[in-house]
Amino acid sequence: MKARAALLAAVLAAGLAPPAHAQADPAYEAWLLRMGDYETLANVWRAETDNGDGAKQERLAELFLGPHARAAKARPFEGIHNLYWAALRGRRGAVLRLADALDKGALGFRQRPDAARCWANLPATFDARLACVRLTQFRDARARLGCGELPIAREDGRPLDGVDGARICLATGTPILLEPGPPPGPQTVRRIREYARHGITLSVTGDVYEEAFETYRNQFNRTTVAALDAAHGPGYAGRLGNEIDARAAGR
Repeated sequence: MKARAALLAAVLAAGLAPPAHAQADPAYEAWLLRMGDYETLANVWRAETDNGDGAKQERLAELFLGPHARAAKARPFEGIHNLYWAALRGRRGAVLRLADALDKGALGFRQRPDAARCWANLPATFDARLACVRLTQFRDARARLGCGELPIAREDGRPLDGVDGARICLATGTPILLEPGPPPGPQTVRRIREYARHGITLSVTGDVYEEAFETYRNQFNRTTVAALDAAHGPGYAGRLGNEIDARAAGR
């Protein structure tokens, strides 16, 4: 009996043990699914989504927005974020599910039939996806992603310039101004707070000069200033900056 018990234990151990080279092996993922170990499966997929794998982002969205979200120990809004990321990378299933969620006001998205129609058209270009981002809204502000987290790429493969970067931020409703300088001191902190009161993020980018980044920063700021002036009247951004500088300096 002892021999039979030992043999049975060995067979069970072999059947339940994970395959070798687990992290890179699809068989390991299948084994985790069989075992119902959704937490480990989520961690394996997260490592790949961090590298921009749209297919894994779509699968994570399915896991985190499905019945096993609690077992996977998904962080709040992680399913929404991965669905959005996968859609922006052109994953057809994610795009259509996002469109459906926006049409119904489901999955943490605000009901926006116009946004739903935009995504349902399967936007394939930078400008088309940017138009859909502009229409996409959330019922809970904590579910929103910052513009730097949106993987919107040009269809021709060219790297994004400062104009493109600013347009992404403007589309998310988060205008940003980039300012060179050392870590913020008290006066700069006051300026950051004042800009935030007007819905603008002042981002201090450091005091190391790099010509390529200066070109990017100038393009970025010119685009943002032009958008602010178009929305609030000519010269708005300049006047606001002068007023904020004066208040921060105690003048």
